[in-house]
Amino acid sequence: MVGFVIATHGKLASGFLDAVKLIIGEQENIGEIGLFEGNDVSEFGLKLEKLIRKEDDGDGVIVFTDLFAASPYNQAALCANRIKDVKIQLITGVNLPMIIEAINARMMGQDIEQITDAAFETAKVGIKNFWDELKSRKPQS
Repeated sequence: MVGFVIATHGKLASGFLDAVKLIIGEQENIGEIGLFEGNDVSEFGLKLEKLIRKEDDGDGVIVFTDLFAASPYNQAALCANRIKDVKIQLITGVNLPMIIEAINARMMGQDIEQITDAAFETAKVGIKNFWDELKSRKPQS
């Protein structure tokens, strides 16, 4: 089973997991870690590495981060380069639809690349502007 790790600033990662539990229920092989003010970034990276290894059962781990080139992302990238015995995919710009889709794809038995692709696609199509959506649904005269 592909594992998931959500690594963000503050409590965002735990909030995502809380929402996942509410929507889908308790999930296996999914962990979260937050970087808080005053945390040592290198220590965060070591904890992240331990979490990645914990969530891996041989099929790899997808690490979801909040901001490109920010500390959680940078530490995840360092882990991806350092950890040679775990297949790691790193996705930034995490959102709830992306995580839900990844879990659904995993439940359907998809591999790490397929799950990553499905998560990206869902993230892209899931961003909507209310007014644009309203206009597109109005009948044309």
